[in-house]
Amino acid sequence: MDIATVFGLIIGLGLILFGMFDPNTQMIPSTFVNIQGVAIVLGGTLAATAINYPLPNVLRMFRVAGNAFGGKNEDSAVEIINQLVELSQIARKKGFVTIEKLLPTIENNYLRMGLENAILEKDAGKLRSFLENELDNMIKRHRNGQEMFYNMGNYAPAFGLLGTVMGLILMMTQQGQSSSVTGYASQMENSMGQLLDGMGIALVTTFYGVLLANLIFIPIAGKLKGRTALETHVNEIILAGILSIHSKEHPVIMEEKLLTFLDKDTRALHRGSNGR
Repeated sequence: MDIATVFGLIIGLGLILFGMFDPNTQMIPSTFVNIQGVAIVLGGTLAATAINYPLPNVLRMFRVAGNAFGGKNEDSAVEIINQLVELSQIARKKGFVTIEKLLPTIENNYLRMGLENAILEKDAGKLRSFLENELDNMIKRHRNGQEMFYNMGNYAPAFGLLGTVMGLILMMTQQGQSSSVTGYASQMENSMGQLLDGMGIALVTTFYGVLLANLIFIPIAGKLKGRTALETHVNEIILAGILSIHSKEHPVIMEEKLLTFLDKDTRALHRGSNGR
């Protein structure tokens, strides 16, 4: 489970509940609880998403969201470089085909699949094309999930505003029907109280929309985007490493090439840990 995501969600909800807390009554006002408002905002957002995307994409929405809260532990760039160097040394000493026996032990899907194709494909150009296509398709798949949550972040405040407008229309209509010219003076105080009460209830849907958009949907999209960037970076290292192994490049030369993918500090730390 991603601790940062859960921690951020708990802190965010905690601060919002703290802001809603009424010190006079020592409770959260019941005004903030409005089932109709939740139905309008959440239901409208899901309905708009279903209209905008194919049904299979919508059904995968919860699984995609799960990647932001849990998901697999991503391989670090340093770990992948060490693994590629080790594979290169094995291929150089015992032959490239020897790697085939190690494939079941490799957990990274892109690395395992790339090595499988590298064993079968003799043409380096075709191998590069295959690896690049697979990487591009992965990025496109991930972007679809990110885009869905970004759009939900746009829909939620819009439906919150829609709920507010609906509430104001109903409130004004009922107020107009219950008031009369002759009884206006006597009803002034009572009507003003009802008006402010109704306005508070009407604004709750906007509150729900802004809350869902800025604490749930948009942050999830951002987390997914960050994970895609990390996975893409690691896969680019894998791509370069597999091509180097395929071309029988010396492991030391390959390692130096792969270290260019790392920042200066991480590169120096890696070299220091290897006694160089």
